[in-house]
Amino acid sequence: MKKILLPVAIVLVFFACNQKPKQYAKNADVLADNLNGHVQQTVSTDYKVDSSGNIGDRDSCCIVTAKYDEKGYITEFDTDDKAGENKQKETFQHDDNGAMKDLKNTKNGKVESTISIEIDSAGNYKIAREYDSTNKLKFIYTDIKQNDYGQLTGMKKFTADSILNGTMVSNFNNSIFTGNEERDSTGKIIYSSTVKLDDKNNVIERDTKNVTNDSTINNVVKYKYDSFDDHGNWTQRTEMDENGKPVKITKREITYYKE
Repeated sequence: MKKILLPVAIVLVFFACNQKPKQYAKNADVLADNLNGHVQQTVSTDYKVDSSGNIGDRDSCCIVTAKYDEKGYITEFDTDDKAGENKQKETFQHDDNGAMKDLKNTKNGKVESTISIEIDSAGNYKIAREYDSTNKLKFIYTDIKQNDYGQLTGMKKFTADSILNGTMVSNFNNSIFTGNEERDSTGKIIYSSTVKLDDKNNVIERDTKNVTNDSTINNVVKYKYDSFDDHGNWTQRTEMDENGKPVKITKREITYYKE
């Protein structure tokens, strides 16, 4: 559920602008989110594009805020629309080694669901339980597999009555997400995604497939990066359709901890 530093003092001094200020644990979320520097918060805002592909008015959705503690673990992920009428928030709690142990989803201040995770003595995820807004058990996640960076690479999802609901598999390049696949209880693929990265691990293409009883919807989104800050983190990104036509521009403001 998580998302390396090779610290050499001389290298860190020489490349101070583009390296982490300290050695994060390998399961730190800032690494999985491909962020450089001692990041405290990112705020991403979407804008429309005009006929020439230039930035236009703010989109109705969304402002996305991600907050990290000083160890680089995510503590909060918020999504808000332009009108401020659809505020969704995920809050995360971690154990002393950074493994995620609790997740809470709220919408406009009301709890929609919570996930409680059991972790064994070796720091591996054992089982997770998802509860609805009334704290009634909804799903159970078992057979949880994870990579060396703490991210989930596979699991099974059961209903509260122990009936198989589906399975999930995710792929990573080290700690960077590169795609996933979901199957229903019969083993049929109902969703899949593939993510392509550039040489700096920024996403340049995302292909998704949604399968229902009636149709299969394929979607290809491409990205180009327009600007970066002094740490090498992108601050403006253009989203394009499969033909390369700009459809959205995202501006990202990044706040760093003071060292």
